Amino acid sequence: MSKTNWKARAVTAAVVTGLMGFSAHANDEETKQQKHETKQGKAVGEAAAKRVQYVGKLAVFNNRQIKLARLAEQQATDPQVKEFATKLREDHENSQSQLRTWAEQKKMQVSALSDSNVTSEDQTGTGGSGVQQGYQEKMKGTGEKLGKAIDESNEEITKLQAKEGPEFDKAFLSRIAEDQKKGMDVLKEGRKEYKSDASFLALLSDTESVVARNETKAKELEKQMKK
Repeated sequence: MSKTNWKARAVTAAVVTGLMGFSAHANDEETKQQKHETKQGKAVGEAAAKRVQYVGKLAVFNNRQIKLARLAEQQATDPQVKEFATKLREDHENSQSQLRTWAEQKKMQVSALSDSNVTSEDQTGTGGSGVQQGYQEKMKGTGEKLGKAIDESNEEITKLQAKEGPEFDKAFLSRIAEDQKKGMDVLKEGRKEYKSDASFLALLSDTESVVARNETKAKELEKQMKK
């Protein structure tokens, strides 16, 4: 009888030990799964932050062209330059409006789309610890970079504002031609990075056509004024 009890106990002990081992293994698997999910989440968050940063860069570009155009509408002396400035402003206001609409549809908050003087870091509706962590890490310093870009832009506009007559017209056209060229580089970067996003790609393509046309026009007018 006693031997039977010991055997029963031995079997029970073996079963319990096995269950404990299974539990430990399950915990290990769960930990691995959690790590994998967190890693994937971080990648998603980083991608979201990168998109916000890119949209912010494009928004700052549009804001800059709008400000420069408004200045030229007031200060340019050549009628053709004034006319070009108005078209430039309208083009970039339209591009900004399209970008804002797209961002709202994506529930993306980008400060530069609403106020060019806002420099706080933007937030999107990211969820999950891994996603939020990846997003926040990628967004570090974004506000400072945006603020620096806006400050540099305002300084250049102030310098341009100090010029008068034909000197202003020439400097404005030169500034716009250079800016539109830089804008093309930003747009090409986006077309390459987001080629799988049809709606965003269409928006970038439309803006690229506008920028290319304005770059050409600015160079033509600049050339005419040098004669």
